[in-house]
Amino acid sequence: MRAAARLPSEWPDLFRVLALALLFAAPALSAHPISIIRSQALVHRDRMEVSIAVMPEDFLAVYGLFANGQSRISTNDIAVSAEKHKQYLLDGLVVRDAEGNRLAGRVLSVDLPILPAAGLPVMDLMATTIVYHVEYPLAKPPTHLTFKQHFGGDAVVIPSIVYLEVRREGLPPEPRFQIPRHDTGVTIAFNWNEQSRPMANETAAILAHEAEQREEAMGISSYSATYTFVYVQNDEVRVELLMPLLTLETWQPVARTNADFIEVDEQQAARGAFEKFLTGQNELKIDGVTVKPKLDRLDFYGVDFKDFAMRAEPRRLSTWTARVGAILTYSTKGAPGHVELQWTLFNRAMPAASAVVFAYEQGARFLFSPATPVFKWNNPGAPPLPAVNAISTGEKSRAAVTESLLRNVYRAFDYHNDSDIYDALARSADGDLLADLYLKIKQGLIMQEQGGAVARVQAVNIMSAAPVEGRSRDGFAERVTWQVEGTVEHWGHIHTRVNEYAADFEIAPAAGNWKITGLDVSRQSQVKSAVRLRKL
Repeated sequence: MRAAARLPSEWPDLFRVLALALLFAAPALSAHPISIIRSQALVHRDRMEVSIAVMPEDFLAVYGLFANGQSRISTNDIAVSAEKHKQYLLDGLVVRDAEGNRLAGRVLSVDLPILPAAGLPVMDLMATTIVYHVEYPLAKPPTHLTFKQHFGGDAVVIPSIVYLEVRREGLPPEPRFQIPRHDTGVTIAFNWNEQSRPMANETAAILAHEAEQREEAMGISSYSATYTFVYVQNDEVRVELLMPLLTLETWQPVARTNADFIEVDEQQAARGAFEKFLTGQNELKIDGVTVKPKLDRLDFYGVDFKDFAMRAEPRRLSTWTARVGAILTYSTKGAPGHVELQWTLFNRAMPAASAVVFAYEQGARFLFSPATPVFKWNNPGAPPLPAVNAISTGEKSRAAVTESLLRNVYRAFDYHNDSDIYDALARSADGDLLADLYLKIKQGLIMQEQGGAVARVQAVNIMSAAPVEGRSRDGFAERVTWQVEGTVEHWGHIHTRVNEYAADFEIAPAAGNWKITGLDVSRQSQVKSAVRLRKL
């Protein structure tokens, strides 16, 4: 077969006819170098109906058809090839459910247009469409479906560009997308609680549907994209990556017994290699000094996971939809003045990397690319953490002393290092109480569901305070009920938790300052928990 050829569309029609006549003068035909396949999927609770439109031009390369002396393709050859093409399409379109299992399709019918008895002129090959109607039975309403194409198998005769439009029954279609041949595929989520809506204003319906999906996915709506979040804070710079497993494997492959799945033991075995790879990428400088990262977390997530700040339960995952979440921290020494991050993760799977940067309370987007691989940030004047000051015995009000000491205790946990926390606590608590107080307060701030992250205290509110007589000889005792609002943020999600405590405080003077000398917690409970997206 001769090399494939294309004729520019701007050539005059007569010239194109003459050129085509010369091109097809040989017995074997040279096909269009790219197969363009357009498809639509309608997803029901118990099945998915897919229509696949192909051009008979594809048959030339796939089945080696010949033109006769009149530059026509035999009608019988086209009909026979169309029948063979059923299996070609079933093999080439790969659809997997949320668990990674491949769905088995069956061709219900083929819409073959009426062809001239003398054969189809080669000029009409690209103007003729054959439509295949394929059904994929579903055992239950799907939560996610992943689409990938592998037309032609490993020995590709012609590359294929495959477009797909997906629609859940009763809802407007998703935006049309191109199904990739390699990498992770494209995953679509389905919310079967979402009510059907009239299609009178299709544009408005599509926009409303997309907004609902973004909210449902908590801002991370693409299953094949890599998400990067950079946090600049007083105590650390933090880089968080959420990347498809198959994308990460383009740099650092892992051993798997089954190409379609990664088992729990295989996930565990891959951690060391992933840690070594990730901590060796993306050089970060703080105030001109290169700082080595620490891998705080590395988790594997399935397609049905939404809140990536949470820790996932270990389980077998489909490699086509599995994602890896990694949190890298870079310690600072006080408020950083200048941060410079050089991105090195570029290849075919990641030609560019979109990032969201949160520097203190300010947020902005940045696109890392080979042309712009470095992000730079200068501190606009954010101050370092203020010192925690002792409370002088000159303060006479019991309620004011108690409240100030309690706020000081929580402010101490604004610091990052244990030694700094202890130093701050020592200004408000007796030395014998320090270790116990440190453990009690820290335990109350830990969010176990966030991988044991320590919450940042946003507010301390005194709900009630009353004196307790006879409990302190040199000072006084106070029975206090208070609430603490703490937040943990990862991947653009802010988790807020409010805990309430009731305790008896014993407070006494020491070297001219008030200090907590005793603490007896009688009750603690969670009164509120919420999650929201960080806004830019």
